[in-house]
Amino acid sequence: MKHTINTLAALALGTALTTITGAAHASYFKWDMVELPASTGATCGNGTPYRFFVNRTPFTSKTIVIFEGGGACYDKNACLYKDGFLGAINPNGVPTDYMTRLTPSLPNDAGTTLGVFNSALFGYITPLASRLNTSRVQTQGWNIVYAPYCTGDVYTGNRIKVYPDPEGGEPLVYHHRGNINTEAMARWLGANMRRPQNLLVTGFSAGGAGATANYAYVREQMNPQRSALLADSGPLFNVPRQASPTDAPSAPLHATIRDAWGLDAADGLIARLLARYPQAGGDPDNLGSLNTAIARVFPQDRIGYSLTRSDALFAAFAYDNFHPDIRAGSTIAERDAQRLRRWRQEVEAWATPLRAESNIGLYVPYRRDRVLKSHTTTMLTFDHTGIPEAGTHSVTDFIDDLIDGQGPVMKAEASPSEPDSSWWGSLSRRLQDSVFEALGL
Repeated sequence: MKHTINTLAALALGTALTTITGAAHASYFKWDMVELPASTGATCGNGTPYRFFVNRTPFTSKTIVIFEGGGACYDKNACLYKDGFLGAINPNGVPTDYMTRLTPSLPNDAGTTLGVFNSALFGYITPLASRLNTSRVQTQGWNIVYAPYCTGDVYTGNRIKVYPDPEGGEPLVYHHRGNINTEAMARWLGANMRRPQNLLVTGFSAGGAGATANYAYVREQMNPQRSALLADSGPLFNVPRQASPTDAPSAPLHATIRDAWGLDAADGLIARLLARYPQAGGDPDNLGSLNTAIARVFPQDRIGYSLTRSDALFAAFAYDNFHPDIRAGSTIAERDAQRLRRWRQEVEAWATPLRAESNIGLYVPYRRDRVLKSHTTTMLTFDHTGIPEAGTHSVTDFIDDLIDGQGPVMKAEASPSEPDSSWWGSLSRRLQDSVFEALGL
């Protein structure tokens, strides 16, 4: 109650301050739109301007930067969100009223039943982006920067790709410019925001990968006194370039996106990061090497990675198009079993090197009932994200440790063995399965 009263008072004061300072000044406690000029190279996938949003407070310099999630793409239909739930959101670009509109930015013929509401949900897509939320977290009182997702490349691309039409129609010219957008946004933040006492760079799903890939740019431009990363459920798995699909089940996906998004190009993400941080020990043949490279470049920062052991949704994106046995399953339970067998194999290979780094934290619940087939730990609420054997109530404990902790970062992992399930959790999963079965997952 005290938190809610304080927040409401801050909102009221923010309105008064906005009235006093006038329209020429940045407002407080509302979403200000920032449109990056074409001269920066920033653009959404369809060539429209890239826009992000800032919600300021006059009471602190502390700042959180949030990378939105929302699928990914490497063919025409997925980039137009015509293949459904795993395609790339915002194919029409980012509207100027993105944070306050109700309807999503989707083509008229593209899966509208899967996007009834705007992806950001007025900031309620995650408690980290909303000042009033039942899942309380200290960043709700900070300056909030929300980076929408509209390039289908988990914020890593620097390539204009031409995708043929599978039915022989017009090809799609698509701008995978996520990395360029983020660099331009970071420069704007460094020039227009106060130097943060604390900075938390975070993202969920595709945004988790984006937060990891772009952490260094944001951190260096904003130059905080103290900085942390929370990358939720967008893992960069350890996949050597020559790995077989048996040894690294997402190897075919990695090979596909390297080409589609221009990751290996001379001006691509990999070459630019290696040139900028030669001391990091990054391996251009393994995208997962970025996880530990960040920690070595910024040894004073607290780096946190989170996911669940039962994330069948991300696993569907990573594996379904490349492993025919998954789609051959006659029921969703059979398909999920094949997905999660591979997922848990890669989670273990991903986690092993992270456990050895003192400034890298891990937060790995076994599953998260009631939310998107256990996908993400920070979307919608923080409910059902506790790890009983680690003594954590929710992912909030991990977030607080990243922001305020001292010494080694928290490593909290659920046992690989499936825990006993409540009747409510089992019912919730059955209900979710029926929905995803209808969606073809």
